[in-house]
Amino acid sequence: MYLKEFDLDLPYIEDTESIESLMELQKCDYKEAAKLDYELNWKWRRRSFRLETRCITAMFERLFGKYKTNDCWKVLIECVENISEERIVNDSGVCSAPIQFSLNNYLAKNEMEKKRDALRLLMDGLEKLALRNRWAIEPFRKTAIQIEELGYVNEWTWKKMVKSPNKKYNAKVICHHTVESMDIFISILQRDGAQVLLEKVISEQPDEFAYAKHLGEIKWESDFEVALINKKGNEKCLVAIEKSR
Repeated sequence: MYLKEFDLDLPYIEDTESIESLMELQKCDYKEAAKLDYELNWKWRRRSFRLETRCITAMFERLFGKYKTNDCWKVLIECVENISEERIVNDSGVCSAPIQFSLNNYLAKNEMEKKRDALRLLMDGLEKLALRNRWAIEPFRKTAIQIEELGYVNEWTWKKMVKSPNKKYNAKVICHHTVESMDIFISILQRDGAQVLLEKVISEQPDEFAYAKHLGEIKWESDFEVALINKKGNEKCLVAIEKSR
């Protein structure tokens, strides 16, 4: 089994006061009120936290090499205010460990600080798991150093460049994954590598399930127009350069 996925999670913490208030308001039992409290007050926080930290966890996945384990394919670090129990769990190959974390402190930070926090939380959790599972820690540290050296910028080229029909230009798709969004650009270059156009064509939620649908095919429509076509083939983003170039 190969370890290939990494994520940060914000587990639900029951708010007794809120739950009791909902029990009285909705005339329901504790379990039903807790479920409602999660839906109303926690689900969106959990989702937002996962989206904001995904740029770093996805970058870690992209840079991390193959690592064979006995029984783990995914690491899930649980970010909690207070650690009541130092539990390390393996549930169907998903290994999780708790790390102390203040959501309020995190929310007050800027984008770069949030990226640094995400990497620190991930590495703190990996240190725990590596010790417990007897994993070599160096591959994980190497990937963290790469992220630091790249300035926490998660940017890559999707697929290969494509040549224009007249052979004068190359076009490529650049994906830039940030805390706030996934920005997708079309870049057009001359044969000597000089960039003549860089245009943002899509800005989507910073999550693979949201932006993957846009990445179907990059195709030249003419000598001077190139399109990014979605997976269904029913939408396209078209950019063009001046014919006089």
